[in-house]
Amino acid sequence: MKFIIQKESFNNSLRLTEKITAQKTVQPVLSNVLIETVGDNSLKFSATDLDLAIELTSPAVVNEKGSITLPAKKLNEIISKLPDKPVSFELNEDTNVVSITCGNSKFDIVGISSSEFPELAQKELLKDKISVSVKIKPFLKAVKQTVFSTASYDTNNILSGVFCKIFNGELEMAATDGNRLSRVIEKLDSVEDNDFTAVIPSKTLNELLRFTAGFENESMDIIVKKGQILFKMDDRFLASRLLEGQYPKYQQLIPEKGEKTAVVDREALIVALDRVSTMVNERTSIVKFTFSDDKLLLKADTSDAGASMDLIDIDYKDDELMIAFNYRYILDSLKIMDSEKVRIDLNTPLSATVFKPQSDDNYICLVMPVQIR
Repeated sequence: MKFIIQKESFNNSLRLTEKITAQKTVQPVLSNVLIETVGDNSLKFSATDLDLAIELTSPAVVNEKGSITLPAKKLNEIISKLPDKPVSFELNEDTNVVSITCGNSKFDIVGISSSEFPELAQKELLKDKISVSVKIKPFLKAVKQTVFSTASYDTNNILSGVFCKIFNGELEMAATDGNRLSRVIEKLDSVEDNDFTAVIPSKTLNELLRFTAGFENESMDIIVKKGQILFKMDDRFLASRLLEGQYPKYQQLIPEKGEKTAVVDREALIVALDRVSTMVNERTSIVKFTFSDDKLLLKADTSDAGASMDLIDIDYKDDELMIAFNYRYILDSLKIMDSEKVRIDLNTPLSATVFKPQSDDNYICLVMPVQIR
């Protein structure tokens, strides 16, 4: 196998595929990326960790056809450090050694035969009917608004995924780790007649954000079948297993309305929280919020380090209320919103509080307070 490829194209393909390879595995080939020639002018890159799979193509000048798998991490290191020039690639099929040449630089890297690379079972989904076809931009927006609220402690736990439902041209996504909940409802411009409900692993959605970079104004097809999901754009796809189990009935956790309401400048609250957080207890991350007449007092203190406080103007006319939160949950929610003002729906010091853009009821972040003893 011989080919020449532009360094940038090679680098972009490796950057995406390396993330999908298995980092700790008893099958060394799963740490490799499969590179195959396709005709005379393109390469196909594939990688899998058996849960996730990716395949994409890149333009190249193919002089001799063939295929090989190479250590993804080491190959990415090599290519990223090469000058911005065409890269020549030549495989010795007897030894599985690949010679990489770029300018005055040359590397020899040992690969594993492509015959040992597993068949991507997810490719079978490509034969199935498309579940939905969606505009990428609004779908990604919904992903970003929810994925940060997933649980991270167990990748097989249902809470480590995002609940996704498409029905009648409307997308609903929700995520919770038990302490907070993010939910968004988004109209989709281009949707086929098929609907679906699935719980998608957060890792898959984070990879999807990378996978679709540069394609935000295009559309993608989504196929869901037999516990698998596949996202397809032109000649590339990202596929993953879905999480199994019953997702919590989160709708009943969302209060219909708050007994008390505050409206605050989003950026002002972010800045004040960031300042006050310098003195939080690192173990609990607690910041106390005290709402009073058109004022919000933020306070953090630790017995061994000291205390901090900040006062900001808000729109609030109800009785004084003090409520404590893990400040990180609040910051995560605020940073993902794009509105100037944020509405805060409050009830009691021990009940859920809802943060949402002032002019948009379709997106909410619910945060459970911390009980202070």
